[in-house]
Amino acid sequence: MHIDTIDERLALFRAMMERAGFDPRFPLVSNDELRGGAQRCLGCRSGDTCRDWLGTAPEGASIPGFCRNAAHFADWATRQVSLEQETLSEAVSSLDR
Repeated sequence: MHIDTIDERLALFRAMMERAGFDPRFPLVSNDELRGGAQRCLGCRSGDTCRDWLGTAPEGASIPGFCRNAAHFADWATRQVSLEQETLSEAVSSLDR
């Protein structure tokens, strides 16, 4: 089956983001960054490969090199985890007071 609709591509974009460990509702990434990622996905020629990988890759597998957003997803996920850790540290510190 060939991936060729915008809705299918955006579903793959979201699924790949989530597999990378990034929650797209997290407010730390700007709309411009998300839009840029979606545009890279829409222009990608690996839609079928992407869909197949998402369906077969084991949980926790690294985002594959064919993904045009792999580096962006990794950056976004790292930023999200850092902010979550910072928030958690602040919460723990406030309990110590």
